[in-house]
Amino acid sequence: MSMHPGADAPVRVPLNEHLQDVTEALAAAQAPADVFAVVLQTALRALGAVAGAVLFVSAQGNRLEIAATQGHEEGAQTLWQDGPLDGNVPAGDALERHEALYFEHEGDLTRTYPELEARTGGVAAVATAVLPMFLDDAPLGVVILDFREPHSFTPEEQRFLRILASQCAIALGRARLMTALRRQVQERTRHIEEEARAHEAFMVFTEAVGTQTDVHALVRQAITVLRARFSEASVGYYEHAEGLWKLRVWSEDMRADVVARVQAGVPDATPIFARMLGSGEAVFTDAWDPVREQVEATEQYGTVATYPLTVGGEVRGVLAVGLKDTRQWPERDKTLVRAVGRGLTLALDRAEQARQLEVQRVALQDRAEALSLANEELDAFSFSVSHDLRTPVRHIVGFAGLLRKTLGDAPPPKATHYLSVIEGAATRMNTLIDALLDLARTAQHPLRTRSVDLGALFGQARDDLEVELAGRRVEWRVAPLPVVTGDRDILEQVVANLLGNAVKYTRPREVARIEVWAEDRVQEWAVCVRDNGVGFDPRYGERLFGVFQRLHRDAEFEGTGVGLANVRRIVSRHGGTVSAQGTPGEGATFTFTLPKGP
Repeated sequence: MSMHPGADAPVRVPLNEHLQDVTEALAAAQAPADVFAVVLQTALRALGAVAGAVLFVSAQGNRLEIAATQGHEEGAQTLWQDGPLDGNVPAGDALERHEALYFEHEGDLTRTYPELEARTGGVAAVATAVLPMFLDDAPLGVVILDFREPHSFTPEEQRFLRILASQCAIALGRARLMTALRRQVQERTRHIEEEARAHEAFMVFTEAVGTQTDVHALVRQAITVLRARFSEASVGYYEHAEGLWKLRVWSEDMRADVVARVQAGVPDATPIFARMLGSGEAVFTDAWDPVREQVEATEQYGTVATYPLTVGGEVRGVLAVGLKDTRQWPERDKTLVRAVGRGLTLALDRAEQARQLEVQRVALQDRAEALSLANEELDAFSFSVSHDLRTPVRHIVGFAGLLRKTLGDAPPPKATHYLSVIEGAATRMNTLIDALLDLARTAQHPLRTRSVDLGALFGQARDDLEVELAGRRVEWRVAPLPVVTGDRDILEQVVANLLGNAVKYTRPREVARIEVWAEDRVQEWAVCVRDNGVGFDPRYGERLFGVFQRLHRDAEFEGTGVGLANVRRIVSRHGGTVSAQGTPGEGATFTFTLPKGP
């Protein structure tokens, strides 16, 4: 209601102006509670109602539940309560008829529903409107307005209320969709990050398989791999002693009573061990039953995998993975467990070789074959993960596009912003997937060593950067560089990464200065790249070479956080090292070493 200057009575704001206001307010509403507040406030103000309520149809579709109220005294008993969805209450009746119900005079409501007051303990208002809401022809709920005095609902008011209920339903549907979409994006992002961590941990584990001789240390790395993939997994490693399988290494999440039980020993006849020992292969139990499997204190697990570590035809150890949820083991998860098990088997095999020097040649050949198999598994796992990561990203992009079309030619600004954020995040995730695959391919690339002219490599890298340098002033100071022994194809990546970073991080400088020189250190060459760019805090220098580790925000400098990790991996495979020195605002120097040939 509003007053004109000098007027003796309030003048009601035209209903179409209320509709315009509510349309704008609903466009900005992000959550169901915001929608309810807008609709109830507008309806009460426009028609002079004293109270209102919104009832929702439950997820099961058989009940009505209070979603919001306005104007009722706190704690007061009203007619509008949770209850069954049927034709014995005004809300259920309105939804069944697909039409609004209007009770204009005192007693109209109780004459139509004589048991309503006794059933609810509330008192009927003088006049009431019950407005059904539908979304895609599905019953969504009702909006109820109560009046203190008799109220004749004019055709204009009825039209206003129909439009208001329809807008409320549409806004609620949009709010639900946006909430579900945000939840889906968050879940997908969490899953992708989990997969990436598992992949990197597996790559580190696979590298350790070729060098680590301490089996228990390798088991601890295997536990890191498996828990990166299965966040709630319990992992244990068993060895045979005194006729029983006894727990030797376990993940820290395992309860003390479970550890005590399996440390005491598990007999060969225990069903899950018997099946594994009988087949000599991994056993994946989808529905874990501690009574049936005869392993006490394991009720919290829903599914279990056991992998036998076989050396010389004899099972020397057992890797067990227990998951707290009930699931069907997908093939890619089985592949990961088998790959980790094979890696541990390789470590046990190598330990056996150390004890049997007389058959060292044959044992080394077996190790090479097993390592090749493990690398093939890693390659298959890398590309499988790539496919599994790209599919949900494509879904996110596709459904975001569909949602953009659904919103029409004039979508709400916030919805457009959210969709742009989603699409941008999906694009960045695709870039990260590509970078992760490049890292995996580098690890699997066989070294083909020959003489490599570093001067020619740096010259080619400078030529490749000319497009990026258009309009910039760069002073190059490149000293003569040696010829080294290495794999030219992947050393090219090292040079390109280091010069590319120097060009990128000197972008804020009016004149960029980039220096390249080599130092002869008797048994190795040290190659240095120095720039006058933004530099970095030396306390965090080691983080530069970790996967997805960056010291600058994307808004400042683009990047994936994989390039320098790739540099370290390539140089390490050549037997060299990589280091970095920097000062904030004063530039950075990156140095890599390569051993001299024989």
